[in-house]
Formats: sequence, structure tokens, C-alpha cells
Amino acid sequence: MENNAELVKQRYGNPFEGVRSALDRAASHGYDSLTDDDLFMCKWLGLYTHRHEKGFFMLRTKQPNGFVTSEQLETIADIAEQQNKGFADLTTRQDFQLHWIHYADALGILKRLESVGISTQGACGDVLRNVVGCPVAGVDRTEAFDASPIAKQISDFFLGNPDYADLPRKYKISVSGCREQCVHPEIQCVSLVAIERKADGSTELGFDLRVGGGLSTQPFLGKRLNAFVKPDEALEVVKHITDIWRETPEYRQKRHHARFKFLIHDWGLEKFRQALEERLGRKLDGAPSDVQDPSDVYRDHVGVHAQKQPGLYYIGAPVLVGRITAQQMKAVADICRRYGDGNTIRLTNRQNLVLLNVPESNVSRALDVLSQAGLSMNAHPVRRSMVTCTGTEFCKLAITETKMRSREIVEYLEQHVALDEPLRLHITGCPNACAQYQIAHIGLMGSKTKVDGQVVDAYDVLLGGQVGAEARFNHAVLRKIPAADCKYRLEALLKAFTKRRKPGEPFNGWCARVGDAKLVEILSNSKGKSQENDDVEVPKAPEADGPVY
Repeated sequence: MENNAELVKQRYGNPFEGVRSALDRAASHGYDSLTDDDLFMCKWLGLYTHRHEKGFFMLRTKQPNGFVTSEQLETIADIAEQQNKGFADLTTRQDFQLHWIHYADALGILKRLESVGISTQGACGDVLRNVVGCPVAGVDRTEAFDASPIAKQISDFFLGNPDYADLPRKYKISVSGCREQCVHPEIQCVSLVAIERKADGSTELGFDLRVGGGLSTQPFLGKRLNAFVKPDEALEVVKHITDIWRETPEYRQKRHHARFKFLIHDWGLEKFRQALEERLGRKLDGAPSDVQDPSDVYRDHVGVHAQKQPGLYYIGAPVLVGRITAQQMKAVADICRRYGDGNTIRLTNRQNLVLLNVPESNVSRALDVLSQAGLSMNAHPVRRSMVTCTGTEFCKLAITETKMRSREIVEYLEQHVALDEPLRLHITGCPNACAQYQIAHIGLMGSKTKVDGQVVDAYDVLLGGQVGAEARFNHAVLRKIPAADCKYRLEALLKAFTKRRKPGEPFNGWCARVGDAKLVEILSNSKGKSQENDDVEVPKAPEADGPVY
């Protein structure tokens, strides 16, 4: 399966239609009529096979810029109730994930989603993944401009487009007018970041073009191309960037190297810019020299915030470990209709959701009903900050279980640690970085260890990641902590931070000041510590073809 492009062209033609035909055949002739190639190509319609249960899929949607309507949310809730054991997961690419989709029901569910404007085409596979953007685009009082129409334009161009159904690997784009860069342009293949440039006494709005970011087993931070892209040029520029990557054959030879970030790393910015300008047939405008990124701000959009529209507010609700029940989804849709504008909901890249256009007179009532649904604004910083991947519950590549463990950690820390500021706490079940653990202040990465002679789930603790002006990835401080001990180790770490920090000192600054040796001591001397921590061989995880965001 090294050359996916050849598979697509020779066997499937248009993979989006070819996979539908395979699923239609399976509905009549049984699951075993699906070949290995069919199952591999199901990703092009957002379907991944489950880890443990033959005949069932995970289904991912595409919600460009995180936009969701009340009707769409209710439809997801209905499918979750009927097919999915009553819940859905929110992803770091502002999508939904549904589980327990039976192969015989898959086409019917796809059609139901399409009837309310939800597509799953290209939600997975070697294609453009969901285009992410600021979830409060259009209402944010500080945004440079509303870039969501451009995000949708780019998404619409690539959606179901057979000419771009055979990219070397998954491909990720962010488009945002947000000044605080909440969509993490540092880790996208291509990012359009809103900036201003001044000339002849006037101000022009556009984008700073950045390329080559990405995580997984070999992470890279995106780089500025020092190019200014006007809003009406955005699609053209992104198309030509994509064409360069699509048509460069060496990035189709080995899947572990078939990522756009490697092209930028191998070529360098000068060669890439020259190739892009040749495609465009013109020189790119230079970006202003004084472009500055924000500090490592934490912007999860949770809470009540005034919009740029007078008298209106948006409300961000924290969703514990990104798992939302059907009842909660229906409650949010109902709140939107009763207290908001009836139709405007957004998903965030921190696995939370936001209701927009709530009149001031309705805010208190909306908050009360959200709290009754288990989506209270009065959330501990750890509850607000937790981001998790799917884990071994469903994912074939995961090494550890994540969702239940993350919930356990959150609920324990809520009771035992007083924290007055949010930290990015990310938990991932393997090195493939679905939960973006490398940019977290505290990242836990799944591993294995031995306790009393038994192999158990464990986690490596990585500290110090951040985004913004001084973006950097975190690094491992202590490895193979038994998963059952993680809540105690994090309790010791956070209590030490809150007690020993200098006034106003951020978590990463405190970690750097005390040093790794002291951090290891703090993490090692906590109640609940297991007595045995022998090395266990952990299978080397390939770059994921599974649920990666």
C-alpha cells in the first residue's frame, strides 16, 4: 500500500464513489465482501474500522471552521442515541466522531448526515482534512477580520474533489483572522494568519503565509514564508501549494516520509517559495517585517464573552475529555433555539463547544440550563484544559486507554489541587500526537511498564510545550509512570508549582527555573507511587493512518 495514488486511480477512479459502491455491496453480501483495499479506502468517507469489534466503524464528520447548526447537532445526537451508545467525541480539528457505526448502516447514516449539510468526504484518508479556524470568527471583538468565508471557500474547493483525492498523505490547513492564533498555526501544514500591512497611509488586511508545521512522531514548527496573501488570493495560493506537494513524486515513496512538513524541511523556504512563485506566475508580496506573534496565551473560549455585535454574547462550554452525550447535544441545540439565535454553534480545537449570539438578557438562563446538562462554566482549569485522543477503546494504533483515565485524572485533581489559571494538559495514547501532546504545558504520552510482574498502561510525562512567539515542543522529564499513578504524580507537580512559583510566574517558566532534576524528584515522591517500573518493550508506532487530527 506504499503508492496510494496508484490504488486510487486504478481500482477506484473517484474514491468517494468507489467506497460507496463497496459499502453498498457489503450491505447485501456481508462484511467479508469488503477487501483490505476497500477497508483502507473507507477512510476517504471518514470511516475507520474499530479496534476490537469486527464490522463496526468510527465515523468522522467535517465541520469547516467548526461551524454547526442546531439541526446538525440534533442529528448527531439522534445517530449517537440510535447507533453509538449515546455519545460522540469532539476532535482537535473541530469535528465530530461517532463510534459503533455498523457496516450495513453506514450508507444510510452518511445520507442522513448529508441531508442536514454534513459531509464526511475527506474527513480521513490521504486528502485535505477539515479546514480549521477561529470558532468565534465574525463575533470576536479583537479579530483582524472574519476569515471564516475564506476557510469555507478553501474547504468547498477540495471537498470531494477527485483531482485532490490522492495526496501523498493527510494534509492540514488553518485559516484565521484571530489575533491570538487560537487555531495553532504552528502545527499546520499550511496556515493563513491574519495580519495588517500599511502603505501610503492606509491599512490593508491579509494573511501571513506559514508552511511546514506538523506533529506525529517527528514534529516540526511551521515557518513564515514572509509572504503577504490577500484574501482574494488565498484559494489560488493554497491550490498551488497543494499542487506542488501532490506532484512531487519522492513524497509518495515511503509513507513515514509522505508529509508536507518533510518537503518544507528538505527543500527549505527559498526553494519552496521559488517553486510557488513559478506556479503562480508572479512574485509573492512580502509580509511586513514587524509581524509579531502573541505570547503563549491560553484561549479556549470557555465562559461568557461580549461579541462585537452590541448586546450579544458568546458562551463557551467545557466538554469533559471531549466526550459529549446525546442528551447534552440536544440540550445545547435547545438552548441555542431558546436563548440564542436558534442556529449558531461552533466546535473548538480544544474539544469544547460555543454558542453564539446570545442576548444579554438570556445569558443567565442559558448558563443555568447548560449547568443542568453537565456543561457548567464554573469549571476547574484542568477540566477546561484537558485534551485527549481516542485511545485503545477504539483506535488500532493506541498503546493505552485515554478517555476514562483522563476523566479520572480530571476528577481527582479537581478535588485535590487549587489552580487559578488554565494549563494545556494533553493525554495521548501513542506517539502519533492525535491529542497534540507536544504543544502542551503538560503532555502525557502512552507507554507500558510492569507493576507486580504485570504489564500495565503507563505514561511518559513531557513538560514545557508552548505556542506563540516562543513556540517550542515539550520534552520528556520522566518516563513510564504507571497510568494508575498519574493523578498522584500530577497532583504533586501542580501543588509544587502553586506553592513555589514566584508572583505571576507561568508554569513553563517555573519548570525551566527549577530544572528537570528537581521536577523528576517532585514527580517521583508522591503518594500512590507504584514500586516496580521495569522497562517494557513498546511496539514502535508508525505515523498514524488511524484517527489523527
